Amino acid sequence: MKKLIYTLVLIFCSVTLLQAGGDPIRKFYRKYKKREQVFNIAIPGLLTRTCVGVARIFVHDEEAKEGLKLARKMKGFRVLVDNGHQVPRAAGKGLIRELRTQKNMETLISVREKGNQTVIMGQIKGKKIKKIVVVTFSEDSFTMVAVKSRLKVKHVNRLINVLQKKQKRKKARAAKEKETERVGPMA
Repeated sequence: MKKLIYTLVLIFCSVTLLQAGGDPIRKFYRKYKKREQVFNIAIPGLLTRTCVGVARIFVHDEEAKEGLKLARKMKGFRVLVDNGHQVPRAAGKGLIRELRTQKNMETLISVREKGNQTVIMGQIKGKKIKKIVVVTFSEDSFTMVAVKSRLKVKHVNRLINVLQKKQKRKKARAAKEKETERVGPMA
């Protein structure tokens, strides 16, 4: 009889601990996703990779191709957007606070401007980015994007290099057009 009671207590404690702990993003998403005027979407990694594979066939821009290569590394993502004051500002701040208390989640970027706040957090293990969370809230809206990934830092660096090359080409093209306008057409 004692074994049965100990087993039941152990099961009860395990279930309680699992519910109390867990992923704060998942808990937050489940709590607010069914409210009115809240848009939510959760896309599994398999669907993301399949759609990206199909899209790569039709994309010819180098920048877009690099972006799609990054998207293939996504294991899935969740988006929650509230434009109807259903997610209180305090709840958003509470989510950020909970994410900061996780041992591997760190704030990468935090911006406050004119009543708006954007926080980008990441979970980085070694050279891999495991999780990225973007939380943005203002007085009239709230947005959360949470992505699980298999990204490596070198993949992000490659995308940054492609974007920088494109920016340099754009500046060179603009300078060349300005020079052509200044000289005028040859008669």
